Amino acid sequence: MKFKKLSIDDIPLLKKKLEGYSGRVCDYSAGNLVFWRDLYETEFYSYTDGFAVKFGNMEGKVCYWCGTNNSLIEKIIALEGGCARFTCLTKDETEYFSQNYLCSDIHHSRNWDDYIYNAEDISELKGKRYCGQRNHINKFNKLYESAVFEKITAKNSEKVKSFCHEYFHALGRERAAVAEYEERYLSEQLDNIEKYGQNTLALLCEGKVIGFSIGEIVHDTLIIHTEKADIRYDGVYPVIVREFARRYAGGVSYINREEDCGEEGLRTSKLSYHPVEILEKYSLVAKIKEL
Repeated sequence: MKFKKLSIDDIPLLKKKLEGYSGRVCDYSAGNLVFWRDLYETEFYSYTDGFAVKFGNMEGKVCYWCGTNNSLIEKIIALEGGCARFTCLTKDETEYFSQNYLCSDIHHSRNWDDYIYNAEDISELKGKRYCGQRNHINKFNKLYESAVFEKITAKNSEKVKSFCHEYFHALGRERAAVAEYEERYLSEQLDNIEKYGQNTLALLCEGKVIGFSIGEIVHDTLIIHTEKADIRYDGVYPVIVREFARRYAGGVSYINREEDCGEEGLRTSKLSYHPVEILEKYSLVAKIKEL
């Protein structure tokens, strides 16, 4: 098997290969794979027998994913000398591995589970359980009557980049290395916004970007990759969350707002939107069963 290093130019191929993926895991989307490609040293294999992803540095380990393609699983195990680590597997994929291979070191972390929502719930925010979000939206609309939404294009991407610079540098000098990576590659993404071909939305107030969101659709799910906003504007996040869903979730059943990375405030926020599922993701080491 020959794996190829990912680049922005591979996005059309990745979209084609993943368009039927129904696992809803955020990691297996074209935008996510390309955006984080250098952090995880990501490569891919695409041939007549299927599609596979290789992460050369997943917390210092080499990991793979190819769904439940039995032929590729066996090729990968052979490539790694008799046992291989697979990652970001759904519960169903994990059960498949357990039934068909000798598995060990099966691991799950709540911090990396994805939040799955009913698309209509987020688009409408109806009912008593979304009263808090609606109140924040109403307050925002009264305070900031000049606020407008725009799709991110080459014409306004520099404004979004300026917002990103302010957003990340407000985190201070002690910010994590992953934040530095995210800022750098958001700049790259905004410079290549048309190549990425994603769903985008910027919120501007008096001509200045105060928040934005970027996502993409895979199968029946709208995956929200990036959601940044200036919290000095009361209600800014609920406004962006609802508007993004209204614009782009009309043809899908679910919205994936990705993981919370173990951040308490982020977890509280994501739970407040009432997910229909906390999508568990697993990693494991697999070997061929002896006959």
